[in-house]
Amino acid sequence: MTVDQEADTLSRYQRVDARAKATGATRYVGDLSLPGLAHAAMARSTVAHARIRSINVSAARAVPGVIGVFTAADVSAGLYGRGVADAPILARDKVRFVGERVAAVVAETRRAAEQAAALVEVDYDPLPSMTTVEQALAPGAVPIHDEPWRYLRAAARQGDPVNVVYRSEHGSAAEFEAAFAAARFSVDRHYRTQGVHQGYLEPQACIAAYDSPESVRIWLTNKAPYTARRMVAECLGLEMTAVDVQPVPLGGDFGGKGSPQDALICVELSRLTGRPVKSVLRYVEDLTATNPRHPAQFRVRVACDEAGRLVAAAISCQLNSGAYGGFTPNATGPRHVVEVPSYRVPVLWTEMTRVYTNTVPRGNMRAPGAVQGTFAFESALDELAAEAGIDAVEIRRRNLLRTGEADSAGHTWAEHRGIEVLDAALAALEPVAVPAGWHYGRGVAIYSRSNITLVNMSLRLTPVAGDRIRAETTLTETGTGNHTILRQLLADQLGVPAAHVEVTGVPTSELPDDLGAGASRVTTGLAALVDAAAKAWGNRSSDEPVALHLDGPVEPRVGSYTVQIAQVAVDPATGKLRVLGIHTAIDVAGVVNPVAHQLQIDGGVMMGFGYACLEDLDESDGQVWAASLGEFKLPSARDAPPMTTLLVPGGIGVGTANVKSVGESATPPVAAAIANAVFDAARCRIRELPITADRIFAVLREQA
Repeated sequence: MTVDQEADTLSRYQRVDARAKATGATRYVGDLSLPGLAHAAMARSTVAHARIRSINVSAARAVPGVIGVFTAADVSAGLYGRGVADAPILARDKVRFVGERVAAVVAETRRAAEQAAALVEVDYDPLPSMTTVEQALAPGAVPIHDEPWRYLRAAARQGDPVNVVYRSEHGSAAEFEAAFAAARFSVDRHYRTQGVHQGYLEPQACIAAYDSPESVRIWLTNKAPYTARRMVAECLGLEMTAVDVQPVPLGGDFGGKGSPQDALICVELSRLTGRPVKSVLRYVEDLTATNPRHPAQFRVRVACDEAGRLVAAAISCQLNSGAYGGFTPNATGPRHVVEVPSYRVPVLWTEMTRVYTNTVPRGNMRAPGAVQGTFAFESALDELAAEAGIDAVEIRRRNLLRTGEADSAGHTWAEHRGIEVLDAALAALEPVAVPAGWHYGRGVAIYSRSNITLVNMSLRLTPVAGDRIRAETTLTETGTGNHTILRQLLADQLGVPAAHVEVTGVPTSELPDDLGAGASRVTTGLAALVDAAAKAWGNRSSDEPVALHLDGPVEPRVGSYTVQIAQVAVDPATGKLRVLGIHTAIDVAGVVNPVAHQLQIDGGVMMGFGYACLEDLDESDGQVWAASLGEFKLPSARDAPPMTTLLVPGGIGVGTANVKSVGESATPPVAAAIANAVFDAARCRIRELPITADRIFAVLREQA
């Protein structure tokens, strides 16, 4: 390899933003300033559900440096939401959760704004609080929203039970009941998962500059700038072209930065004050008032015949949506929660209900719905194996889909490699040391997900002096390295050194549309986009830029399997749990950037481990009690269990690069694998997350 070839190889894999981030040169929203910039802070509700009698802002207005104090009477009455538009800019007439914005202060400094916000006095007329799903759905429950079916893009229907955001049912309940009753072995179990925060490092932040009704500029911690633009324009009655969302990197996302958060209020405050306005949340606000993962509760019934072949399954799930449903891409919420994509289930019946409660609104988080659903179903499958006297691995092998078979949603993938990945994972598993006197256990769980079938992305390629190419994109760099992947794919397809490709973000006014990062669509979507861009670049007749917008299906429909094996030790005297290792085997095709690929796997496993064993927002009576990073236990390097990865190559991917998604594959099976390992170790079945020593000890004591 020549020196030039070695340099190009290094530049292909090097993050384009590495130096700027390492030196502190990267400018996040919180680092930005504009001439005349003012600062905003919010007065937030201290009660879960109440009518607002009055708001006294006189003390707040008297704080030196305060420019203005505003309530719902001052801002647009429009509602906003990614899907259903059901959220007000400031609480109007009543509050629906602890932490809801009630008033906004604009001041010369952040300190003055926060001091003034703390002096806002609100007189509340308390209403009954529906803080759990059971309370919200109970007969006679107080409606949190009076007519939720009237909201724009609502999925609720008139006549639904009170406080329902969305309800779905698939399959035949009668057919399931008949098959279930006739089955040789069956289990009927309940599972529960907790609310957790995405744990990104950079808090939610926004700068808005309202120059005129025809010109509104926004800098926002948001991974879907075109969706943010649509929400602002829609809520405030502006033309879409009047709103221009500027390119800015994110300090982490994990699904939590798809919602607009303070964008609407900052735009309105800028309009009211005639100055650009900046809001940066304190972490206590981010933990208690943004859009964490949905808590969920399940009833799972699954049955098999004498040979361990599944004959029927039913999954009933209730999702706690919090006070508003508009923080997910659609009102239906995370529908993966009741899917069974890995197995052959002849009779499947599912129902899912997304429920309004007087708690913090819920949004998306890495593999939304799949994390909760995989814990429940993979735990139930293990329980069925025990009931039938069949090995937990073997019952999975007998029921995994084969190529050519349709999944539970009726989709046929180009291939199913679950058995191949399962066998490879088992063959590569290494023994671990177990503390003396502790019980060893091994648990397995499987997850599969389909790659995207639609892409909606834009790109502009411009020739630059010196045989270089500038690639302009509205794809937000969320911290995953997607700009690096774009550069690498372009270099490969255009036949130029990676160092000759410059990737830069542009405002929404510069390119037609982009669905944004999310749903593990970025690399597979870019592979399809770059294939089309390379063709257009090769066919151009001059040195003019090439602009491309790709909107349509991506073929083939491919999926990827993840098999995780957890090895644990349980102290039978105390219930203390040690995760001795998490072994992850993943079905892959082409790998564009091995370093970035492995980081996605490692990060996904760690996020799954935190969800399984540590993290809990500790919610009760409508209040998030884990309101600091001292209380909300994100896993650190010290907590990390040993992790090993096995890539199982040879799969069918998308585009010339032949890629499969990986960003959300490694998180969903972790909790079930650990729970199944705990059962294997101590015959102790934990059906509620997180899996703590207290919960293990309580079950052990009940069984004693």
